[in-house]
Amino acid sequence: MSEEAFSTAGERLPPVTVGLFGPRKLVKTMAEVGQQLADRSPHGVKFVTGGYDDQTEAEERYLKLRDRIDAAVFPGPWVFDLATAGHWLTVPSTHLPLTGAALYAALLRASLTVEDVDLSRVSIDSLSAADVEEAYGEIGLDTADVYDIPYEGPESVPRFAAFHREKWEQDGTTLALTTILSVERELRAQGVPVLRIAPTRSSVRDALETAVLLGQGTRMGAHQLAMIAVQLIPTGSSRAESGDYWQQELAVLTHQKLLAEARQVGATVARRSDTLFLVTTTHGSLVRLTEQFTVAPFLGALTAQLGVPVAVGAGAGQTARAAEANALMAVEDSVGREGKVAVYLDGTTVRTELPAATPAAPAAALDLISPVDQRAYEIVSSIAAATPSEAGQQVVVDVESVADIMQVTPRTGRRMLKELVEAGLAWPVPPARSTGGGRPRQQFRLLTEKLD
Repeated sequence: MSEEAFSTAGERLPPVTVGLFGPRKLVKTMAEVGQQLADRSPHGVKFVTGGYDDQTEAEERYLKLRDRIDAAVFPGPWVFDLATAGHWLTVPSTHLPLTGAALYAALLRASLTVEDVDLSRVSIDSLSAADVEEAYGEIGLDTADVYDIPYEGPESVPRFAAFHREKWEQDGTTLALTTILSVERELRAQGVPVLRIAPTRSSVRDALETAVLLGQGTRMGAHQLAMIAVQLIPTGSSRAESGDYWQQELAVLTHQKLLAEARQVGATVARRSDTLFLVTTTHGSLVRLTEQFTVAPFLGALTAQLGVPVAVGAGAGQTARAAEANALMAVEDSVGREGKVAVYLDGTTVRTELPAATPAAPAAALDLISPVDQRAYEIVSSIAAATPSEAGQQVVVDVESVADIMQVTPRTGRRMLKELVEAGLAWPVPPARSTGGGRPRQQFRLLTEKLD
């Protein structure tokens, strides 16, 4: 990889770690190419592997490495789309391209290793008709008896094996070319001649270089720290209602809401007092939270949800102490404005006022929370709607019932319940004493009252 690919504006870019995911044989090739790139990089590029034997293990392998990586490379569009749809993708990612070059290599391997193969009578999955036509045109072969089924999203993959088998049995194809490991295994078990299309080393190198650049982009913000101070401004009437207990309850609720927001940008939240909280993040994350410094982070949502005025101050600096000092000065400024605007200070003469975001529709609970909490609201709403209960009766579920209702695996059901607990929409219920022996099921009470 060229030196230019690792530097911008003369700055030394931060080290990055890229996760490599896919079938073990393919990941081994990716790691070999990655080592070549790492040896030539002056900026500490590291590759870690998450190979698996079956695609059903992909999520588990990714989740084990997600806290160690800045970017990820997947074996193809299928797993990439599954990660996106399954909401377990946490870093910028790319996938290995499957184009004409990969098809050339597969056709060459087939001509050398598959007995009695006729390359003009094959079936191909995942690649577009245009890619197939172009590749065959380059080598001067007719495509009249070449059959193609393109990748059109995860829902198209289950049809691949049946497609190849039908073409072999009814149209006399001599070979199935697939990009999917599970399809290859199924066809081989059924006696269908099959060969897997694998990305070339050149395309692997291109994908890894892209991932490195994506990872470096996410790390650039780490060069400057940022802090956000959130100050509650309880009114005299609200303080008189319940005294210290009310204030403590309000502090817990505020901390919970800030934690849910902070998760989206990898930030941390510290509670300084019952009314003051500090969110530690990076300048890059602050840019995202403020939508390029056009709206105040947290201000409108917290004020509407908590029912009390909230002041927000943001500060940036080269050290944590400088960022904190700027944030605390900024929040005092916001308090002086009665929380009507947030204030941003960066230690220079720059002072920026950030208004609360204006909701596009009348403020509803779902509109005022983070994307993760919105997903949690959708999950709890779906479960509650499918769980019969009388008016006023608590809704209690367990992993198995959630998995059944949401039509997911028990592992995914367990993860959904964890999300609901973290979002404050479910409470673990102490397990009842088992009369028949064995470990009792963990149950959870859904806080459906928060949906109103």
